[in-house]
Amino acid sequence: MRIAVIWLAIDMVGAAASFLLFGQLIAAFVVSILAGAVADRFSPRGTMVFVNLVRAGLLLLPVGLSMGGLLTFPTLMMAAVAISSLRGVYDPALQSSVPRLAPSPDRIQAVNGLFDSTHRLARLVGPFIGGLLSLILPVIHFLTVSAGSFALGALVMRRIGRGLDQPLGTHGAGIRAALDRMLKGLMIARRDRPIARILAANTVNLIGWILGITLGIPMLMANHPPSGFEHQPLVALACVLAAYGTGDFASNVWVANRRPADRWRFMFSGYIALGLGIGATALPVLIGLGPIELPATMLAAFIGGCGGPIFFLPMLTTIQTRVSGAEIAAIFRLRIAITSASMALAALAGSWMFDAFGAIPTVIVAGLFMAATGSVGLLSRPPEMKI
Repeated sequence: MRIAVIWLAIDMVGAAASFLLFGQLIAAFVVSILAGAVADRFSPRGTMVFVNLVRAGLLLLPVGLSMGGLLTFPTLMMAAVAISSLRGVYDPALQSSVPRLAPSPDRIQAVNGLFDSTHRLARLVGPFIGGLLSLILPVIHFLTVSAGSFALGALVMRRIGRGLDQPLGTHGAGIRAALDRMLKGLMIARRDRPIARILAANTVNLIGWILGITLGIPMLMANHPPSGFEHQPLVALACVLAAYGTGDFASNVWVANRRPADRWRFMFSGYIALGLGIGATALPVLIGLGPIELPATMLAAFIGGCGGPIFFLPMLTTIQTRVSGAEIAAIFRLRIAITSASMALAALAGSWMFDAFGAIPTVIVAGLFMAATGSVGLLSRPPEMKI
């Protein structure tokens, strides 16, 4: 869904598509902050079902406008921004559910791996399906397919055990109590140095993520399609993202069963692999490898994909074992807020960077930036973090 929206926006306004992503991230930032005042009053299951149904309805809005010849960039942006804002409600509900389903640290990591693998499997299968659908369907109907998947997700959530029907806790009334809930994540991060450093690294790294992956790879394929795919850039994009998804999913399966001796350094080594792989996706076209440009780009994307779960799964386990209950939801709302703010700034800068420097230099610099973030984190394990 995200890539389809970005591709539609690039087709409409070119590099100015960065403003769509900027709007999505600002909306997620605002909702993540405000949601703390009320979100924990509702059960995680009810919250997730409701959000999925609303997402499905919002996705069908630009489809209907397109069929009537009324779809414009502003209307596409409004729907995309509304959908993105709901992440600040859905993701904390999901993450706070994990310790209820798996009470021990080992089982928490296994459940995180299971949940995350479904997301990463979508990254693997989705581009293949997208590449095939692009041959027979207009890109706008990728949103129709996504709307169906959200509706199916709501149905599946309805069948989850009733252990997720209990709200995260009782809450006081009044403005002061609401403000305390909104700021709870920040207070937890201030007292817990490992969580604070993980959130800081994740926030900084996602600047490179936006420039190198979310915007970078689609811009790279649109402006510099690999040799032989000059007239089918969307097919090339699907192949590159499928390679990324393959590495992403394979690494997830491997990491879910790993118990590293030094979780901290293991975690940050993932960012090094992610950055080097993504930066290298621009090299085959830059060098000019002819008929092997697409396979070489896919190999680099595969390596980059392997790095993501190496950081992400240990990050989830670390947070979910250092805090509990409503504190987990509060931390993840804080994470969404601060990472959305940093990614919004990156998206805003992206419009200028892609115009000023082009896709190839921007993707290379973004990859090196992510690798540098991993290198700094690798050498800065706080004493409170158990090996």
